[in-house]
Amino acid sequence: MLILLVVYLWDLLIIITTAVAGQQHLHTQTFDITVGGVFTDRDEGTETQSMENIFKYAIFHYNRLAKEAHNLQFKIRMKEETLSLIAAESAVQTVHDVCSLVHQRYVQGIFGPPYPELATLVHSVCYHVDVPFINVCSSCYDVENPDEENNDYIEQIPRPDSMSINLYPSNQDLNIAFHNLTHKLQWTKFLIIYDIDSGLTRLQRLLNDPGVNQSDILVRQFTHYKDRSVLIDAIGRDINNIILDLNDVNTRTVLKMALQMGMINSNYHYILTTLNIDTFDLEDYRYNYVNLTAYRLFNRRDPRILQAMQSFFAFKTMSNNEVNSRLFTTSVALWADAVLAYAYAYDRLIASQLRLGVEIMRPNVSCTDGRGWPLGIELHSKFHEISFDGITGKVKFTSNGERTGFELDVVHLSEAGVTKVGTWTREKGANFTLTPIARGGLFNSTLIVTTIVEAPYVMFKNNQNISDLLHQNYTNNDFEGFCVDLLEEMSRALKFRYKIKPITTLRYDDMVDEVRLKKADLAVAPLTINYAREKQIDFTKPFLSLGIAILFKLPKPEKPGLFSFLSPLSLEIWIYTFAAVFTVSFILLLIARCSPDEWRNPYPCDTEYDILENRFTVSNTLWFSIGTLMQQGSDVSPSAISTRLVSGIWWFFTLILISSYTANLAAFLTVEKLVNPIESAEDLAKQTKIKYGVVSGGSTEQFFRESSIPTYQTMWNYMNSYPDAFVGKNQEGIDRVKDESYAFLMESTSIEYTVQRECNLTQIGGLLDNKGYGIGLPEGSPYRERFSEIILDLQEKGIIQKSYNKWWKGKGTCSSEKKDSKANPLGLTNVGGIFVVLLGGVCLSLLVAILEFLWHARKNHENRRHSVWWELVKELRFSIQCGASNRKALIARRCSQCSGDNEGIELNELRQQNQLINRLHSNRSSLSGATNLSSTLQVQKRRATTEHTSEIDKFDTLLMLAAERTNYLDQRRKRYFHESHNEQKHHHLSASPQRKDIPLVLVEKYGSNEQPTSRSHQVHFSTNGDSSARSSFQFPNTEDDDGDPNAADISSGSTSSVNGRPLPRVSRL
Repeated sequence: MLILLVVYLWDLLIIITTAVAGQQHLHTQTFDITVGGVFTDRDEGTETQSMENIFKYAIFHYNRLAKEAHNLQFKIRMKEETLSLIAAESAVQTVHDVCSLVHQRYVQGIFGPPYPELATLVHSVCYHVDVPFINVCSSCYDVENPDEENNDYIEQIPRPDSMSINLYPSNQDLNIAFHNLTHKLQWTKFLIIYDIDSGLTRLQRLLNDPGVNQSDILVRQFTHYKDRSVLIDAIGRDINNIILDLNDVNTRTVLKMALQMGMINSNYHYILTTLNIDTFDLEDYRYNYVNLTAYRLFNRRDPRILQAMQSFFAFKTMSNNEVNSRLFTTSVALWADAVLAYAYAYDRLIASQLRLGVEIMRPNVSCTDGRGWPLGIELHSKFHEISFDGITGKVKFTSNGERTGFELDVVHLSEAGVTKVGTWTREKGANFTLTPIARGGLFNSTLIVTTIVEAPYVMFKNNQNISDLLHQNYTNNDFEGFCVDLLEEMSRALKFRYKIKPITTLRYDDMVDEVRLKKADLAVAPLTINYAREKQIDFTKPFLSLGIAILFKLPKPEKPGLFSFLSPLSLEIWIYTFAAVFTVSFILLLIARCSPDEWRNPYPCDTEYDILENRFTVSNTLWFSIGTLMQQGSDVSPSAISTRLVSGIWWFFTLILISSYTANLAAFLTVEKLVNPIESAEDLAKQTKIKYGVVSGGSTEQFFRESSIPTYQTMWNYMNSYPDAFVGKNQEGIDRVKDESYAFLMESTSIEYTVQRECNLTQIGGLLDNKGYGIGLPEGSPYRERFSEIILDLQEKGIIQKSYNKWWKGKGTCSSEKKDSKANPLGLTNVGGIFVVLLGGVCLSLLVAILEFLWHARKNHENRRHSVWWELVKELRFSIQCGASNRKALIARRCSQCSGDNEGIELNELRQQNQLINRLHSNRSSLSGATNLSSTLQVQKRRATTEHTSEIDKFDTLLMLAAERTNYLDQRRKRYFHESHNEQKHHHLSASPQRKDIPLVLVEKYGSNEQPTSRSHQVHFSTNGDSSARSSFQFPNTEDDDGDPNAADISSGSTSSVNGRPLPRVSRL
């Protein structure tokens, strides 16, 4: 029994040993497999190399590596049998050739072709003979039904006619991937350019997206390499987002066209559906800030990719360089994974068959008798079980033989080249961020923007407490203000997105630190550009120019004074005006008394009246000037050209002056005068009653702290000595200005916003400095110039000014007219011109008056005994006498009536004249007698020449009358004798009267206490008159005339009873 048990165990050991040895032999055994490859002349990806050559490389790469490198249970060696077809051949010939390959070469799988038309025929043959059909074709998938629900249950239902395996990512997954990408980029308007008719299969979900307006989607087919109409449509419709669903050759062609047409810049964004973006030469694009986004299946720096590339270069017998590396396309990697996937499936088939103890039989199939490969269906099913990490990532298939479960890299073009910015998976979708480093531009990136909540730059739309809101969750829509509008305009121009993160500490230095530490990409706030901040971060060009100003309470209006009507003109103008009144009056008086045309007969109807009167007396001249100044006129009017010229200039002067006064008076009566205790920073520094300060830690504090101007140094020392002069923020300073006697120094833009809403506040003086607000960026940022260009463009278009008016003035409640308008008195600079005109007119009138007098004097010079200049000096002395009369005798009458009236005067009138003179001598003791004597000194209708004149004027009149009468009688006698003796001319000439002596009256004037000591002398003038004529011009004499009975003493030393003045003595010479 024991012996039997030992024998049984020995047999069992032998059996186990044999089985184990057999298994070890199977694992070490090499399984030779023959696979077929069918390719055409129109396969996908054959632009640079044939697909048949790529397939042979895939077999070469697989066989080169050991089974341990592939993690296979069995050692499988592949051998390829290829078939090259011509796409233009008939379908019957194609089927015949494929059947011959399967039947004669005993192939256990068919690879290719990646050409949709022939791939369908090859797939039908493989299905008929139960041979797996493996392909790498992007256009060989059926068009996805967008209404079909996407769930795993449908995927697990195999199609009965399916024997195909496709290593290219399925259209269903690619549809989801590109839809997620455009949705992430927030595309709502875009252009799709495709090339082949079977295209657009991977974009069906995007085209049927209900969230996208179909009218905003433009689809164009690219038919020729010179066809630029597809891009012209994009320009004409203002489309900046373009999807290129093209093969690699056409993709390069369209990108080159876009570069030539100026569409390669930061304003355009391109999505490429090709998975070969790593093989593109983008040297001409990456420095133009073009936005290129695409997917890729693998990273070329992966060790497995590098190993596959080494095999590829070895197979091609070429060197490893950048140009040759571009031949290793996605199709090459996918064919390598396709061969590896077949090896994994066949390894599973060997294992299953060994467990069943069944030998793996080579296929003996025929298309004619319907024989199939018994293991073909099972081998196809093994593809659904495998899952491995290949060169192109995770390889896994659905029940329908479509690849799924893969991961795509989201790549974007930057200055450094194609850079990975995110990933896509079917479970998580597209997860990426276009950072500035990755994109070389700002297009579609999301920037973190730090700012500070301060009106009107950044404000919350609601009126809640800011400190509470800063610790809550918020979005960009919760903010509004000038900086928010500016940020939105820049975002629209540069095509980027942003996230606003306000500083919770409300300190500007903390905002600068956020940018310096690169916690934020931008700082958009009222951030002043200064030296200290420029050393930490970079600034764009200023978007607002401003300066430091003083905010103070609006002073109370000053009550109008009793003499406020004098305010329209300054004190110097009032002084000059009164001086002009007296000056013009004096000049007018002087010219009027010198001008002969201003001496007029007060009785125009009495042509024999010999006294002329001048109405321009001192009082009348002043009245004329003042009446004209008051716009009332006067009853005195000038007659001479010179006086009229002075009057016209004076009228013009008064017109301008009164008009200016009236206009400015209206402003003074309607505008309240405000008196500020301080008018400038100098006034603020000189006093200590009004406190002043700045925001602590701001740029204004730094300005005063580092200023070298003595006034600002004084102000800084004051503020530094009083800690309560500083405030934490602007609103605290504004509140202190309203509540107490405090002046707050802050930016002028903030002051302007405040005074538009606080009607009791105002800005004092001008700006203390000039500076600007800029956008802060991290130091060394390459986008500073781009932001600066956009700011300049917005300024030139007036967008920034429009936004400024919206937030500063559009919502203000206070009128600036009441604060800013202040009537100022007119000074010499305003009305000084009329004084110049007045002075010029006066000088011109003086010149005209002199010329006028000279003309009249020259005209009558033949009747004068003195020169013209002597007459001018005499008249000037007469004009400037303070007590001079406004009347004088008519010395020479030249009117037409004078000669006619005098024709009838007889020579005996001289006798009456002598009698009147004698009466004047007898009645000189009394004033009334002198007056009566003067009143009787008339000839027929004449008035007395001494009427209403003083004694001196009376004497001058008598003297002039005597001289005139002598000349008149001399001429009369000549005419009389000529007419009387015309018939006896020869007798008259022989008996003509001899020249007789004409007595000349000599006048002597004595003082009141003097006696007449000088005597009169008689001077005889010879005339051509008779004795009767000579006797008719005899004056009665006195005892002082040396016994001459014809001499008469008019004065005889007597004085006037009125003023005690001695009368002049008249003696006949």
